[in-house]
Amino acid sequence: MAMIGILLGAACIYLLQVRIYRRLWDKNLHASVAFEQHAVTEGESGELVEIIINQKWLPLPMLRVQFQSDRHLDFMQEGNVAVTDRCYKNDIFSLMMYQKITRRLKFRAIRRGYYTINQIDLDSTDLFMIEKLGRSIPCSASLYVYPKPTDTRRLLIPFQKMMGDILTRRYTYEDPFEFQGIRPYQPFDNMRDVNWKASARTGELRTNIHGYTVRQEVFLLLNLESESLVDDPALKEESIRIANSLAELFLHQGIPVGLYSNAKDIISKEPLFEPAGGGVQHLLTIRKKLARLDLTQPVCDFSQLDSDLKYNQDTSMLYILISSSQRQEVKYTFEKIAKDCPGSFWLLPIRQKDKQDDLSGKGFSIIRWEVDEFAS
Repeated sequence: MAMIGILLGAACIYLLQVRIYRRLWDKNLHASVAFEQHAVTEGESGELVEIIINQKWLPLPMLRVQFQSDRHLDFMQEGNVAVTDRCYKNDIFSLMMYQKITRRLKFRAIRRGYYTINQIDLDSTDLFMIEKLGRSIPCSASLYVYPKPTDTRRLLIPFQKMMGDILTRRYTYEDPFEFQGIRPYQPFDNMRDVNWKASARTGELRTNIHGYTVRQEVFLLLNLESESLVDDPALKEESIRIANSLAELFLHQGIPVGLYSNAKDIISKEPLFEPAGGGVQHLLTIRKKLARLDLTQPVCDFSQLDSDLKYNQDTSMLYILISSSQRQEVKYTFEKIAKDCPGSFWLLPIRQKDKQDDLSGKGFSIIRWEVDEFAS
């Protein structure tokens, strides 16, 4: 009878603790993962901070924390990582009452992109580690991986050619904010320039004299269509790196830069379009949008660009096409753009063994950019 009593008592204790754990195991249990940096550059390292808090009197003898990220974030120096199509991180903790655990997980950003962690899976047990308990909680960790700069030494000569063209064909226009004085009104003057206070004071019409300022903008056209049915991701990634480096070089010279790409944004699912602008913040915006280009989505037809740019096209704009594809539609579209904006350039990323088409007499200059055969 004593043995039966002991067994019944043990069973009651077990069932009681199971009931308690079923109700309370995840009460005041907090788990989060967040990237230490908002952004890193392709090839750089970063840290992911994992925080687990058990803010109650009930201990958790075993807590498994699982989440998944993109396989291009390399956590392989950390333990408990499995990589297939995704990177799966699996950590096991033992938490006492009112305990907080913080782990810093190092990773290396292998490839450009915009990476998110949207969910954390928590699995636990009762005190005897028999009853399995689990739930999932949302997460909003995100990281920009900017394109790494392309070889600046190789880019210097093409950049100097482009800057030379900019300096020789600068376009000046009247700046309404550059006030230089007042003179008598002439029949060809615009009525909006009349200085009514000065006219009332002198008894005759007077008009403001405005100064002139230099206007020159660069617009990068990033075509990420494939040359053939066989895709070459290395040429596309190199094209993105060239666009990133050219934008930085021009902006550092004080020249406004705009950007278009027919590849789609991973968030908006729309082609990239960024109007011309200047400054450090504009460069960061361009880098973010380049990071978010999703090459797994079908790209838009580059030939529709001609109609999209008509409202923005003027002779003060320098257009630079970055395209590894030499398809006839690409040539024809850029030829129409270059016809209205002479002095444009085509920067052509190409494998060393590949043939370059004859594009002479098309109204633009072409610059061959050879990509190493082993680049991937």
